[in-house]
Amino acid sequence: MSVVSRFLDPTLVEHLNHMQLSARSVVEGSTIGQHKSPMKGASVEFRQHRFYVPGDELRRLDWRVLARTDRPYVKEYDEETNLRCVLMIDASASMSYGEANHAKFDFATRLAAALSYLMLGQTESVGVAVCGRRVQHWLAPHAGPAQLPRVLELLERGSPSGESGFDAAMHDVADRMGRRGLVIALSDFYLPAERIRAGLAHLRHERHEVIAVQVVHPDEEEFPFRNWSRFRGLEGERPEIVEPALVRERYLDNFHRHRRALADACRTLRVTFRHQRTDTGLLDAIRALLARRG
Repeated sequence: MSVVSRFLDPTLVEHLNHMQLSARSVVEGSTIGQHKSPMKGASVEFRQHRFYVPGDELRRLDWRVLARTDRPYVKEYDEETNLRCVLMIDASASMSYGEANHAKFDFATRLAAALSYLMLGQTESVGVAVCGRRVQHWLAPHAGPAQLPRVLELLERGSPSGESGFDAAMHDVADRMGRRGLVIALSDFYLPAERIRAGLAHLRHERHEVIAVQVVHPDEEEFPFRNWSRFRGLEGERPEIVEPALVRERYLDNFHRHRRALADACRTLRVTFRHQRTDTGLLDAIRALLARRG
C-alpha cells in the first residue's frame, strides 16, 4: 500500500477539497495568500490613512483626500500572506495504545496527513514535528505540491516509543518556527499539566496560534475493564495486577481532573483545546475541529 493511499483515501480527499482551515489570528508568511499579515504593504484590503512623509511613493497618495482637505495622506493596506503551520505529533510510547492500525499514534498521523492535504491545497505552508522526549524529526514549513509527499513520508517513518517529553518538544518548536504561525499539537498530553502549560505558554509568547488536540482511546476515557487485569506501563512504569472495580473511580477522577487542568490552562493562554477519541471517524474529527475554531 502506498504512503498516499494509507493516509488519504479518495473519499476523504473528495471531502477535504470542500473544506477550509484558516488562521484566526494575524499570521506571518512568505508568499501571497489569503490571511491577514501584520506587515503593511500593497494589497486589496485597506488599513488606514496616515500623513505623507518625504520618501513615500506618490502613487500611494489619496488624491481625493488631498483635493478635499489640501493635506497629503497616503493609503496603507494589510498585506495578504499565506498561513505557516507546524503539525506536532506525539510519538511517545503511550501513543501506541489501541488496536492494530487504530492506535492513538495512527489516528494522530492520519489526522495530520488530512490537515496537511487541506492546507497545502489552499497554498499554505505546512511543516511537521514528530516528537518523543524532544523533536525527533523536523520538516520545516513549505508550500507547494512537492511538500505533501515529504509530509507523508515523514509521518510514515514515525513510530511511538520511549518516554514522553512533549513539553520540551513544544519549547523546541517555539525556538525553530521563527515567524508567527499556527501550531497544531496532537498528543495524549500524559504529563503534569503545569509542564504542558509551560510549553504552550512559550508558543503563545512567540505569538503563535495554537490548537491542542488531546487524542485518547475510548478505554482511557471509560475504563471498561471488569476482571482482574495486569496493567503494564508503556513508558517504563512497573506492571501491576489490580481489580478494576477497586481503582475505576479513582482512575476516572484523576483522568478528568487532568483534562480539566489542561482545558483551564488552554483557556487562560487562549489556546484552542479539543479532546478527540480514536473511535471517531476522521472526517467527523476534522469537521468538529473546524467548527470549534469557527
